[in-house]
Amino acid sequence: MKVFLNKAETILINCTHAFLVLIGLIQVNKIQFLSNMANVLSILFIPVFARSLGASYFEVGLIVSVYSAATLLSSFIFGRLADFHRLRTMLLAGLGFSVAAFFLQVFASDPATLMLARAFTGFTVGVCPGALIAYVHYRKESLGRFISLGSLGWMAGFLLAGLIGENMDTLFLLSATFYLFCFLQALKLKDLLKPRLDIPYLSLDTLLKNSGVYFSLFLRHTGALGVWAFYPLYLRQLGASDFWIGFIYSINPAVQFLIMRRLDSFENKKLIHAGYLVSVIGFVSYALAPSYLYIIPSMFLVASAWAFLYVGSTRQVVELNPDKATAAGLINSMIGAAGVAGALLGGISSQLFGFRETALGAAILAISGLLFYKLFGDNFEA
Repeated sequence: MKVFLNKAETILINCTHAFLVLIGLIQVNKIQFLSNMANVLSILFIPVFARSLGASYFEVGLIVSVYSAATLLSSFIFGRLADFHRLRTMLLAGLGFSVAAFFLQVFASDPATLMLARAFTGFTVGVCPGALIAYVHYRKESLGRFISLGSLGWMAGFLLAGLIGENMDTLFLLSATFYLFCFLQALKLKDLLKPRLDIPYLSLDTLLKNSGVYFSLFLRHTGALGVWAFYPLYLRQLGASDFWIGFIYSINPAVQFLIMRRLDSFENKKLIHAGYLVSVIGFVSYALAPSYLYIIPSMFLVASAWAFLYVGSTRQVVELNPDKATAAGLINSMIGAAGVAGALLGGISSQLFGFRETALGAAILAISGLLFYKLFGDNFEA
């Protein structure tokens, strides 16, 4: 079995190289793919790893949420910095610190040290997304296609993590290695000329002006991340092995990748509406699944929903705001904020009621997000 896993791991790494040849004619595409792949390798089995270190469900929620809280903070800070400073400098700093942060996870030996390690990785992960989105926007490339490469990285990461299993040292070291590759790619990037912004350096105007988009996304994603924080435990409860957990997780980003690349012709607001509605259906279907195999069609629904919602929301705020990196970084901040709230709510809900009830709660929050967007986000213009 061990020989088989070693061969499978080698095959997947070779497939990753093939993906890079296929998509990576531009360095920034390689960074998007590999950084997301690295993130996933360290995320998938964190709840299971935390439990093995003696963490309660509530402590698992704290460990997951501290990562998201750190991402929230750094996404806002460094998204803003990227609008006023060189994008290449932001990328090199974020990727360099990520190499160190992901490597240091190897030394986590109890819930407290794991929480510290995840806080550091979360902070470094939030440095680059806003700058990357702005870099692609100023190159006048398709944001939907670029974002889809992140989903492709998630798919590869889930598959590789599923094959390796709960060997956390290997997963952490691979994450650090892929971030090192990203850093080397960033060294080849050229600085881009971007418009000089005539706006206050310290300002919350972008957040407030786009609150209908951001807070709606926060509501929906709070429910989603409440589910995801404990999803490996739920799948295991339904009878899934490590391989099936990785495989089921990989369906989500694979579908996102295929859909995101075909959304350029659709209006942002229609995509956002569809994203919330399909989310509701997907989360309800999670709650009703009698075994892990029934989760597979649900993954198609939730993946489609997130593809619509993420691309539509990101394009809307980037196209209608002059501070592109800040606007894009705030999307990532909302995801981080949702990670904090979702992990805590998911931990409490799972402890008191169960995993199925947590999924139904996510459906209610998705409906709330749609209503908030209809009231405050639909009519937003620059």
